[in-house]
This record gives sequence, structure tokens and C-alpha cells, in this order.
Amino acid sequence: MSLKDPKPEIMRLEELAQQVKLGDIKLPKFQRPFVWRQSDMLNLLDSIYKGYPIGSLLLWNSSQKLISERSILDLEIDTSLSDFYPTNYLLDGQQRLTTLCGALFWNGKEKSSSWNIVFDLLDEKFINGKDLVVDERFFPLNKLINTSDFIKQCMKFESSKSKDRLYRNAERLLKSIKDYKIAVVKIGDMTIEEVAPIFERINSTGRKLTIVDLMMAATWSNGFDLSNEIEKITEVANYLGFDDVDSSIILRSISASAGLGVNKDDIRKLRDKSPEALKVACDDTRKAIDKAVNFLKSEIGVYDFSFVPYGLQFTFLCEMFRLLDNVNLNNIEHIKQWFWFTSVTRYYGTSNTGQITQDLSTVRAFSSGKIERLFESKRIDISQLLFDKFNLRNATSTTFALLLNKENPSKTIFGEELDFSHNKIKNAKFYSSIFESQYEYSKLNISRVINPYSNELSIFEKIDSINWSSHLLPDDSHENLFSSSGESSELLFSKRCEYVASKISVLTSCEVTFNPGTYGVAFDGSEEEI
Repeated sequence: MSLKDPKPEIMRLEELAQQVKLGDIKLPKFQRPFVWRQSDMLNLLDSIYKGYPIGSLLLWNSSQKLISERSILDLEIDTSLSDFYPTNYLLDGQQRLTTLCGALFWNGKEKSSSWNIVFDLLDEKFINGKDLVVDERFFPLNKLINTSDFIKQCMKFESSKSKDRLYRNAERLLKSIKDYKIAVVKIGDMTIEEVAPIFERINSTGRKLTIVDLMMAATWSNGFDLSNEIEKITEVANYLGFDDVDSSIILRSISASAGLGVNKDDIRKLRDKSPEALKVACDDTRKAIDKAVNFLKSEIGVYDFSFVPYGLQFTFLCEMFRLLDNVNLNNIEHIKQWFWFTSVTRYYGTSNTGQITQDLSTVRAFSSGKIERLFESKRIDISQLLFDKFNLRNATSTTFALLLNKENPSKTIFGEELDFSHNKIKNAKFYSSIFESQYEYSKLNISRVINPYSNELSIFEKIDSINWSSHLLPDDSHENLFSSSGESSELLFSKRCEYVASKISVLTSCEVTFNPGTYGVAFDGSEEEI
């Protein structure tokens, strides 16, 4: 039998709980937090008392030093064995073993603790002890395992009329816990990547382990905790108004800051970096994100991360601002062109690892001054941007909304004041169609303007003093917009396409084309996940 072969054995539940408390069985950080309700905990203990099966446990015996829990709720775990390897990581059975460990080894300090569980010796049921008056019938589970504690607790029965029954059920309780045996399957010294699919398969929530989970576990040392570093970086982004930057996006930037790539295989190489090198990479990432967010807000008009069409754009912006020594008007202008080019062309909509690697090399060459451009100006087709159906879950609609937001209108086309909520909250309710619903193109991106109010856009009245260009509409739009003629709507549709195309040509420094015959087809793809 190889080291990797599973080895089933039968163990006493008390012994397993002791090993968790002593730190000999560790709960890896990629386990979900302890989430059982009190009723779940009491039902488990009742099953043990009655001898019902509670399922097997899965342990991973490994020499790898992974970050693990130091406490479970308010139950401290002994770390004196933390430096002894190989050790056992609990892959399946956390909620069950944690419940038993918490109840048996509760320190008794906080009466409101979830671990304050007692056994009613007369009714033979487990209950929470926080609201109970002191009574010898209620046996605290944290007085059960230690022999002297057990004897002292039982001595309180002497004055009770039911002492024989209390003694009998206390002994039965002790025996049910001490003698309960459970099947434990141990797997050998596999890599964390090999263990990940096993954990995903048996995890009751079906939660997949992400690359972030794996790297948090694999890079942990006494001098470095990736989860803490990502939290610090997230706090910087949150402070700047970017509340939803996913940890996987941050991890990509940390990998880039460490001199690695941003694909999964590249990120896994973080485990080979020293704690000192990882700390430097995280510090550099934090500074780069600060610069990237300020660029997006001041130069692009992005005030919330959800308006960044593709996560890779954010990753590459961070890398640019990490490496750029000389930030000047010329390179800022070109980075703006690159952002709009990659957005309107859906450049990262179908990205692959090879393309991402090449683009990262281009970003680094540009940032170090080896090349002058991130992309070459060319003819671009924006049909998909204009004629996708409006849906802010798609990158094309997000880009079109961002184009509208960038113009920063102070009023709607009806003259109503705008409070700029649309810049900070990505919500379809802020965008209405300028065409009546009978027209097929009323559902498309090209039909949208910023209008968070409930009024219909089909009213037929001319509004004076509207800055039409701030809504990406030509100046003579009122002649066609407030008309019941279908011919006028068709003309406005055509004019707006041309107007938006001319704006995008300026933003990207590219020649722009589009094909109205493609409207209504959803083209939008998605970038590769990590």
C-alpha cells in the first residue's frame, strides 16, 4: 500500500477531540468557518449518546506546513505541537469534531458561550446551559472527561432524591462519549493540489477550493499570512471606494508583483517564494492598487470596481503603476486609450493563458520604457458593443454604461437633476431606453441614456437647455427624440450609432466601424477565471 492510499481505521471519538484540542489534528484555513446552529450541535450529541452512526472522518497526513486555525469560536487550541510534522489535517468532519471538542473542553468563563452545553440527567437530553439555574440534574459536558471533575460533579447527587438515577445516567453519558468509536480514513502525503479535488468532492456545501484558498494554505509560515495581507490590500481598495475587488484579482497582482505570471500555474509558484519576498510583493501590490484606483477614478470615471469591464484590465493597470517610474501625460494618455480599446473591442472577453502571458510581457515592456505602445491603432468593429442587448452582467453593457457615466451629465434629457448615484452603484434602473418598446432596438445598449426616474421617454415635448452631447446624443436629437414618427426613431438610431462611434474613435485613436445588421445578438464572452 502506497503512502497515498487511504488507510481506514477505528478510533475513539474522545481521542480525536483531544487531538484537535492539542493541535495534533489541525483544521486547515481552507475549511469553511464553524457554522453549525445550536440545534445541530445538540442533535449530534444526542446521536452519540444513543449510539447512532454519525459518519466517518477524513484526515490528510502531510508534511506540508499549512496555515490552520488557532481557535474555534472562543475555544483556544494548543499550539505546542504546531511545529511537529507530519501532521493530520481534518478534511471532512470539522463540524462534528469541533462540536465535541468545544463542548468537552469549554473553559466555563462565558455563560452565553455556544459551548455551554449540559445534559439533563432526568430527561436525558442535551440543552444549552446559559439560561439554566444551578441544579444537580444538569451535568456540564466540560466536567465529563477529567476524572476528578467528573467525581466532584457526581458528589452533588448525594442530597438528591433521584441520586441513583442521576448516577446511572451520568455513568451512561460518560460511557457513551468515551466508548463511541468512529471510522477514520487517512490519506497519505499528497500535494495540496491533489487533495483539493478530494476536499471538494466530500465537502457538504459543494464549495470548490479556489486558487486563493490553496495559496493561503500553501504560503503560510510564522512570518507570513497571505489571508492577512489580502485583507490589508482589500481595506485599501475599500477605503478608495472599490468595495468588491475579489481576492482572486488581488492574488493575481501579488503574483505579478513577485515577478511571476498571473495564470494559475504561475500563481502556484508563490509557494516557492520566501516570506520576506512575499511580504514585499504584497506591499508593492497595495501601493499599485492605490495608484490604479486613483487612475480609474480621475481618468476613466470608474468609481466602483463593478464598472471595470474585465478583471484583467485591473490586474494589468496595477502592474503598470507598480513598474512605471516616470508617470507623465503621454503614458497616461496612452493607458487611457488602451483601457478603452480593450473595453470596446472585448479584448479580454475570450482570453487564454497564452494571450494573457504575452499581454503581461507587453505591459512590463511598456512600463519599463522598452516599447512605446501597449497596442497598435487599427480599424476596430464595435458592433457588439452597440448592439448587444442591455444587461449589466455583460461586459459590453458595462462598457456602454461607463461611456455614458464618463460624460458626467448634470441633468437627464428631461432636465431633472442627477445626483451621480449611477457612478457608484451599478444598477440597470439608472439607464432607460430612448426608444419606445415597439422598436426592437429599444432593448440594445445603443438605446440607453442615464435616467434613474420612472417617467416614460416617449413624451412628446421639447426640453430646452439640455446638453445632448453629455448623453452621447447629437445636438439635434430633440428633433427626432420627441416625435411619434417611426422614421424619426430610425434616424435617431442611425445618428446615435455614428455619434458614439466618433467618440470611441477619439478615445481609442482607432478607426471605428459597426454593422447595424448584427443587433439583438448577445456576443459577450467572459475572461478566463483563475
